[in-house]
Amino acid sequence: MGKWLPGISRRSQARIQNRVSRLGARMGGGPRPEFRSELRTRLVNTSGPEDPPAERAAPVRPRPRPGLLVQFLSLSLAATVVMAGLATYRSMPGDTLYPLKRAAESTLFHLSTDDAERAGRSFDYAETRAHEVEELLGSSRRPNRLIKETLQDMEDTTRSAITSLTRVRRRDAKSEAKSTGQLKRFVQKQRNQIEGMLPRMDVEERRRAHGYLNYIEGLAPPE
Repeated sequence: MGKWLPGISRRSQARIQNRVSRLGARMGGGPRPEFRSELRTRLVNTSGPEDPPAERAAPVRPRPRPGLLVQFLSLSLAATVVMAGLATYRSMPGDTLYPLKRAAESTLFHLSTDDAERAGRSFDYAETRAHEVEELLGSSRRPNRLIKETLQDMEDTTRSAITSLTRVRRRDAKSEAKSTGQLKRFVQKQRNQIEGMLPRMDVEERRRAHGYLNYIEGLAPPE
């Protein structure tokens, strides 16, 4: 034990060495090399500083993926736009969103590429006005002025469709049969719907409706 043992004071090591020497003398000689080696190993293992306990690794929490957040916001925005579009499409005269509905119709009409497409859109809008009149007639809180205004808008839109259709016929004689069939279907549908609403109209509304019916009857050629 010529070397100092780490972790034990020199005084303690000297005391241990003295005891080992006396024990060896009593036993008739110094301790065997194997004993010394084993004793030294045990002293080192028992007196040495213990290793600090391993720190527990903090649980790794998955970070939110930015892509999921972007997708969620995009879907929310798309759903909002769809809902707003449906609310606008279903709006009626007098509703807050109704002017937006009419503005969208006007925009689509002016974005149409030719007169045939404009005529088709105008016929669709005239049919929409007829449905709106029917809805207003079924409402218990309908202002009469809205029905009159919608009937007038229906007639104005129909006249716009006829103007576009006339320009198409002048430029292309081949489209005569197609446009005639389109006009016949429109007149028949409008006549059936307007005539079914007459019993629920007041005198002024009925007068406007009859004027519209007389106008569209003169548009379609006789069967």
